[in-house]
Amino acid sequence: MDIFPSSEQRLNPFPFYSQMRKFNPIAYDDKNKLWGFFRYDDIQTILTNYKNFSTDVQILVNMQQAQSQKGYQEEQRNKYVRRTLLTSGPPHHSRLRGIISSAFTSNRILSLRPRIEEICNDLLDKIIDQDSMDLIDDLAYPLPVTVIAEMLGVPVGDRDTFRRWADELIGSTSDGGNNIPTDRIADQRFKKVQDEMDSYFIKIIQKRKEQDQSGSNNDLISGLLRAEIDGNKLSEEDIFAFCSLLLLAGHVTTVNLIGNMMRSLLEHPKQLKQLILSNKIKDDKNTNLNLPSVQSAIDETLRYRSPVQALFRFAMQDIDVGEQTIQQGQRMILWIGSANHDESVFTDGEKFNISRIFNSTHLAFGHGVHFCLGSTLANLEAQVVLKLILDRLKDLRFADDYGEKSLEPLHGIFFHGVRHLPLSFNPVTQKVTQ
Repeated sequence: MDIFPSSEQRLNPFPFYSQMRKFNPIAYDDKNKLWGFFRYDDIQTILTNYKNFSTDVQILVNMQQAQSQKGYQEEQRNKYVRRTLLTSGPPHHSRLRGIISSAFTSNRILSLRPRIEEICNDLLDKIIDQDSMDLIDDLAYPLPVTVIAEMLGVPVGDRDTFRRWADELIGSTSDGGNNIPTDRIADQRFKKVQDEMDSYFIKIIQKRKEQDQSGSNNDLISGLLRAEIDGNKLSEEDIFAFCSLLLLAGHVTTVNLIGNMMRSLLEHPKQLKQLILSNKIKDDKNTNLNLPSVQSAIDETLRYRSPVQALFRFAMQDIDVGEQTIQQGQRMILWIGSANHDESVFTDGEKFNISRIFNSTHLAFGHGVHFCLGSTLANLEAQVVLKLILDRLKDLRFADDYGEKSLEPLHGIFFHGVRHLPLSFNPVTQKVTQ
């Protein structure tokens, strides 16, 4: 059974998810050798149970090597995947997370607000007199990639290269249709990007070693060079893995969140008007109007159009989930985009409603030990963008040639977003400081 939305459904996979939840909530894809899970409760249970459902690629490779010749062939697909926060489990995952978590505490991230506002205002200044923009190219991409590049201490001017790497790695998760690629070309493409990133970071790491003799630099790469696990410095490969993950994961999700948020609001103009009104009267302490907030719009976007649609796990042992037995080593795709629309958990889950009262937590940032470390940063960047757009732009609308058929979805299976989103507007003011 096919557990993937077709390429034609990539912009709107939700009817497909709905049918799967109703008729095949746990299904096995013979072609891709994967289980697909579509219900909220099943997915939350799996994400919580990290002991039986793992992301640790090294354990998976060991299992595959111990199995059949087919397993060995599958191991070839995994040999380039490094153990990172995404592809390791406790206790190794806990050690890795401990190294970087101090840089992503709420207080530290919130202290970045003035800088994020400055970057966002500068980006809006560049396009505000044009009365139009491509939201992705002009704002949604350059903002988060600039922020994470500055946190890492890498040149912001290289962001076009970062975007190409992200596009190529995201594209490598799909064969262009609804299958996971299994050929050598996909392997070679993945390895090529990884080698390029290693060559890029090794030069920066060497410079940082020469510059940071006093240990005073506070960028993330300098912190990684000083970090230790059990008294041992990180290996060069560990540092490469951290740098690559932070650079790409640090902006890809936020690009999609900003794009999906504005697309959803503009597709629901009455709700956008409510949000605009709420923003105008935000300082009026006497108002009793029950209006949505910037944060509620972000939360609903995360649920309704989750930037990441699916997560990967495999079974550590034979185990029952729902009505099915998952065998040791079998791989699973957890469709969180489906879970976040589950009608048994979210009332009118197929509807976008920025006034929604959440009785259950959406899974857009995952759940359990792998809950997204960068969720606070992504949320803050989305807050700043939406607030400044509401303050600085009026009569915001899709460009005249907008239509769902004109949108180009991201190529990867696991991500939900568009490559471009043309908008028109009228400026309100040249710059706003909060």
